[in-house]
Amino acid sequence: MEFDIDVSGEDILSKNYTIVIADKNYFIRGYKFDEKTIQLLKSRHGEGRYRYGFSKQQKAFLRVRIYCIIIYYLFNDILSKIKNINITLNICRDFEGHEKDITSFLFFLLGDKLGLKIELRYLKLSNDSNADKYAHLMRKDKKNLIKGYVKISFESIEKFLK
Repeated sequence: MEFDIDVSGEDILSKNYTIVIADKNYFIRGYKFDEKTIQLLKSRHGEGRYRYGFSKQQKAFLRVRIYCIIIYYLFNDILSKIKNINITLNICRDFEGHEKDITSFLFFLLGDKLGLKIELRYLKLSNDSNADKYAHLMRKDKKNLIKGYVKISFESIEKFLK
C-alpha cells in the first residue's frame, strides 16, 4: 500500500497544525494539535522534562520526534483496517535536513513497534495528493467535522519524549 504524509500549518507547536496520512482512495487519517496539548508540550519542555535541550537544533529534534510520534499513532489507528504490512510512504519535505532522523525514528516506531515493512520516499507532493488537500482542509475545519481525525492523548505523545 502507498500513503502520502503531509502537514499544514506554520509550526508543529502551533494551534491547528495538522498531520495527515492519506492514500489515493481517500483513506484519510489526521491529527490536529489543540491549544492545550501545545501549551503542555512547551511548558514541560521548558521545565526540562524531555531529553531535548533549548538550542535551535535540539528544538528541531523535538519537533521531528513529535511529528514521528503522531505518524505512529495514525498508523496504529489504521493497522486493523489494512491487510498489507508492506507500506510505501511518500513524505512531503516539511522537515528538510532531518530526513535521517525521521527515517530512523519511523523505522523504530512503524517497523519495530507496529511490525510494518516500510519504504520511505521524501519528495514534494503534488497538489492533487489527498494528504495535501486534507491537511489543509482539516487545519481550517474549526468544528472538526471532517471524518478521519484520530484522538491522541497528551500522555500518549509524552511517553515517547521522556
